[in-house]
Amino acid sequence: MPSRCSLLITLLLASLGSAADPDTQTMQLTWPYSPMIDYEEFFLTEGTLMQTVAAGCASRDNTTVAAQWVRAAYHDVGNADVGIGRGGLDASVRFELDRDENVGTAMTQTFHDFRLEQRPPYTGMADLLAMGVVFSYRVCGGPSIPYRAGRVDATQADSPGVPKPDQDIDTHIAIFKRQGFSQSEMIALVACGHTMGGVSALNFPSIHINNVDNMAFFHGAKEYSHNIVSGYLDGTTPDPLIRSSNDTMNSDQRIFSSDGDKTMQSLADPATFDKTCSSLLERMINIVPKGVTLSDVISPIENKVTRTRLFVSSKYEGELTFKTSIRILNPKEGLTVKLFWTDRQDPKTCSDKGCSADVSKTSTLGTASRKRGGQVGESPLKTLFGIDKAKRFDFEVRIHAASSIAKFWFQLGDGTIIDNGGKGYVIQQDDFLWDPYRSKVVDQWPAAQALITVGVKTSLKDKVTAYINHVDNNSAPSPTFVSIVKTNISMSPSADIPPSSGYTFFSVNTTQGDDMLAFSVFGTVDGQARSWENLELADILPASSLGLGTKAASTSKSASQASETSNRATRMRGDNIVGIGLFVSVVVGILSVAFGGCGLL
Repeated sequence: MPSRCSLLITLLLASLGSAADPDTQTMQLTWPYSPMIDYEEFFLTEGTLMQTVAAGCASRDNTTVAAQWVRAAYHDVGNADVGIGRGGLDASVRFELDRDENVGTAMTQTFHDFRLEQRPPYTGMADLLAMGVVFSYRVCGGPSIPYRAGRVDATQADSPGVPKPDQDIDTHIAIFKRQGFSQSEMIALVACGHTMGGVSALNFPSIHINNVDNMAFFHGAKEYSHNIVSGYLDGTTPDPLIRSSNDTMNSDQRIFSSDGDKTMQSLADPATFDKTCSSLLERMINIVPKGVTLSDVISPIENKVTRTRLFVSSKYEGELTFKTSIRILNPKEGLTVKLFWTDRQDPKTCSDKGCSADVSKTSTLGTASRKRGGQVGESPLKTLFGIDKAKRFDFEVRIHAASSIAKFWFQLGDGTIIDNGGKGYVIQQDDFLWDPYRSKVVDQWPAAQALITVGVKTSLKDKVTAYINHVDNNSAPSPTFVSIVKTNISMSPSADIPPSSGYTFFSVNTTQGDDMLAFSVFGTVDGQARSWENLELADILPASSLGLGTKAASTSKSASQASETSNRATRMRGDNIVGIGLFVSVVVGILSVAFGGCGLL
């Protein structure tokens, strides 16, 4: 398989540790970003899952979505043995749902929530479970939790070992020690886990919950609250794992009091409790099997270049279309941005200062809220990082195919240059270009078809091999929610698409169609590896949406710039001209209808 990176990725990441203020942290990366960081930064800052599913500590099945996500993550970690490096947050719980320690359907609900967000081989279910914990505490009013990427999904079940409420205190201490937590840390972690959610009588009838909802919250409310500590200390707690008439099930009472209340008293200050929870929950989601290395902490990229595409013009012979965007955090009011670029080769069309173009479209992020079940959801930028607003500036320009493009950069209205740390945003190659216009999706019942097309320089057309990998939305029931990836599907010269602008087109038809929600294109051109990854069906531009844009300003000697605009909404995240991106993976699961769970235990 061709290399997925043609440049070294330098991660210059700012920490979101407990000593830092997460509301002010951003990070700078050398572009192109690694596929994993690119996607997971997007997911944390712009993804809609939190807004549409967990917004406002949303209720579901008499508990909350957040509580279900936290329970799933802990039960995945629960059988870890840090002493030998076995287990941890690795999504092995997908294969363990039939165990009595995982009673209920909260975990199946969680996997169903995340199933379409997987992006193997870069982002799997384990990373999504970790991000779910980060989201959950913030949407329910809890502390910020630093997040690192890079977990690896297990392919089979791990050994049993998640704690259960009917076990004695010595067993609980031993289990948490195996997970890497001391007795005091066990007490605090259970308290932090039980700041949300509660116990379902449907799953634990022996706890004797008698109310109309068959559900008892740990501290009497669904939102995150310090009352889990204060209520215990002053004797007013409604915690069903303390107040049960069946003392065998009073695990919280045994755990909290196991050191004579010393730990619970140390958590009496809410700020201390929040800081402790942030630290312990970060440690929990960072427990991984031996050999797995996590990234530095991910925070929003201050000036993120995205949606970069170069392809053969669909309207103008002898031209290419170049598209890119930059997302700027907390921009000044009235900020303007201009794109600059230089020629790749003679004949030159740009001046010594480069060609330039004004913005094609501007969109504001971080202010719109969504409603779900009466709940209002903030942007993840606001909820997780305290960033009130971000703007995306989109550019679409015409490039002479003979001159092509070597690198680009941006200049703000105040004269500030954004140029990838002085390097410029370098276009590594222009001989293997995925074509979003000549690719198509055609609905044909019962199996839709997708035509995937790349343009190869005609002078090199006899020195090319090309193929696609894609990930399917498998329609068959999949109780383990494991994605399906199909690889090495060969592309061949197209008999239906005529050469244009010095490029010959290679294509492949796949009958996956709408089931193929994502794909990557790989090739070898005259012995050099090429790739376009992180491509979704939404990236394909329908012919009806393309039109002539407005004239753009330029310092070019002779080139004019106009836009080929697309009105179709997309979620393009990759920066793939240099061969970096990510697979998009989808899976199918069982749609569950009931909640089962009681937080960490």
